[in-house]
Amino acid sequence: MKSEEIRLREIQAKAFHVMDDIHLNHTKRNEEDLKVAVDYLSRAVGMFSDPDKNVSLDYVEEKVDKAYQLIVKTKQKVKIVKVR
Repeated sequence: MKSEEIRLREIQAKAFHVMDDIHLNHTKRNEEDLKVAVDYLSRAVGMFSDPDKNVSLDYVEEKVDKAYQLIVKTKQKVKIVKVR
């Protein structure tokens, strides 16, 4: 089983990847996909601001994974290979 620290690092890396892809990639994107991905990320961050400190890593991981799948994985599927 992964330790909490390792899981948090992986979650953080995915969240950074999603945000970098949104901000640095200048390809046209579906506005609805962007809104949903930002919503997932904001819900994950909101979990950490719980005043009772009841943080569910499973919930945070799920939301960040959904944003990652929506933004990063979708982009990878759309790539077109040109054969000369």
